[in-house]
Amino acid sequence: MRSQVFTISFFLFISCTSSTEVIEYEIYSNDAIENVNTKLVFNIYETKEHIELEVQSFPEEDSHIESYFLVFDMKFRENYESEFNGVCLGPSWENFGSGEFSIELKKEKYYKNKIKGLIFTDEDDRCKSYFYYLRFLTINLYDGEQVLIGVATDYAENFPDAPEVWLKDKKNGTIIIGESNIEKYSLNFTLKEN
Repeated sequence: MRSQVFTISFFLFISCTSSTEVIEYEIYSNDAIENVNTKLVFNIYETKEHIELEVQSFPEEDSHIESYFLVFDMKFRENYESEFNGVCLGPSWENFGSGEFSIELKKEKYYKNKIKGLIFTDEDDRCKSYFYYLRFLTINLYDGEQVLIGVATDYAENFPDAPEVWLKDKKNGTIIIGESNIEKYSLNFTLKEN
């Protein structure tokens, strides 16, 4: 009986000090482009000091897909309409630091990977939330070609703007092959202060 009480108490303590959020996105091609259709799932586990982001892709057809490469970026100001002139730091992601980070989803790991972030509780940047958006989404194919899916504006014009989809060949030549259902900055997640 005593171990059951401890187990229940421990579960309640963990439940009260952490939160979990699941966000799902359907990505599909308006032009029936091969290798684009997939479901992208973000699992976010958050405590007062730590963040764990787990990302998994569920491709409709994966026979040609070697991996997905995702680059996330953070909006550095919480609200551009407010009088707040500071910069949101956000968590420090392992091997990357604050702000931008990337994650690769490989076929041999079922297109699943995770990254951890540390929240600096001793530094108050006055931000109540941190808005992250997917900046780049690349599908690496087994033949060395890449499908580049536009998800956010790329001012350098090296990557497509949403909703364009490009094919990048082995010689780094690119052509527009169609469009997806993605709107600019629509693949995102927000971390909120606990």
